[in-house]
Amino acid sequence: MCSLFPTLSVKEHILKREEFLKLAEKHQQGTATESEVKLIEKFYDNMQPHTSADEVEDLVSDEKGKQLFQAILGKLPTVKKTRPIWPIAKAAAAITLIFVMGITIKHLTDNRSTTVSTAMGEQIEIPLDDGSTVTLSENSSLTYPNQFGDKRDVSLTGRAFFDIQRDIERPFTVHTKSTVVKVLGTSFDVDANKTEATTVSVISGKVQVNPKGNPNAKVLLTKNQQVTSSSHLSSISTFEGQQPIAWTKLIVFNNTNLGEAAKLLENRFGLDIIFKSDALKEERITGKFKDETPANILKSISLLKGFSFEYQNTNTITISEK
Repeated sequence: MCSLFPTLSVKEHILKREEFLKLAEKHQQGTATESEVKLIEKFYDNMQPHTSADEVEDLVSDEKGKQLFQAILGKLPTVKKTRPIWPIAKAAAAITLIFVMGITIKHLTDNRSTTVSTAMGEQIEIPLDDGSTVTLSENSSLTYPNQFGDKRDVSLTGRAFFDIQRDIERPFTVHTKSTVVKVLGTSFDVDANKTEATTVSVISGKVQVNPKGNPNAKVLLTKNQQVTSSSHLSSISTFEGQQPIAWTKLIVFNNTNLGEAAKLLENRFGLDIIFKSDALKEERITGKFKDETPANILKSISLLKGFSFEYQNTNTITISEK
C-alpha cells in the first residue's frame, strides 16, 4: 500500500486526509485557488503515474471499503482542468482507504484477542498487558485480549501456570471448558487437559474455583491447596513445595521466607541446605527463576539479603551471615 506514495509516510497520508478531501471538493466545484490546485497536483505527482483504478480498488479488501471507494469516485467526476480528475479521485480514494484502514487496524489492535497455541514438547511464556505472565504448556492454547479493559478474562485449553499482577478493581478470570477460576493477584497452575475436568493448584495467594455447571459450588483455595472441578468439586487436597509447576522449570518465591525457599530448592534439586543462623530463615524473598542452577539462585538471593553460602559437598550447602 505504501508504494502508492513513494515520498510520504502513511502517517502523513492519514494526517492529510481531511485536508485533501476538502481541496478535492473545491477542485470539483471549480473554486480551488491557484495555490490549492498546485498542492493537489503536487500530491498527484508523488503518486506512481501508471497506477490503475483497478489496482487502487484491489487494495480494499472489505465490502464497506469498496462502497466507500465507489462513493468517492462518484463525488469526483471529471471537471474543467488540464489534468483529468481521475488521478485525483484515485489519490483521494487511496488516502481515505489508508485512513479507514488505519482506524480499523487500531481498533482491532485495541480490542482483538490473540490465541497462542503450543505443539508437542513446546513451552511458551506469554506476557500480558497488565504485567502478568502465563507459561503455556505443550499441546495447549490460550486466548487473551491484547489490551485488558474493565475485565481481565482469558480462555485456556490444556495447561498453564499463571503469575498474576494484583488488581483489586479487576479480578483475573480463567475460563476452561468446565471451570471458571477467579483471582485478584496470585500464582497458580490450571490443568484442563482432562476431557471434562480442570485441576487448579495454588502456589501463592487465593483462588476461587467455580464449576460452570454448578455456579453455587464455589471453593476458595489458598497456598499449597489443590482441587479438581468438573460438574462438581472434589475435596481440597494439599501438596508439598511447587510440584504442580515442576513442568514449567520455574521456581517462584512470593514473599517466601528463606527457610521455605530452601526446602523448595532441596525438593527440586535433591539438596541438603543447612542454616548457620535461624534468623536468616525468616528473611523474605520474592522472585521467579527459570532453568537456573541452585548455585545461581542462591547467588542472586544472597546479593539481596546479604548472606553467604558454601557447598560442603555435591549435595550439601551451608548458609551463614556475612
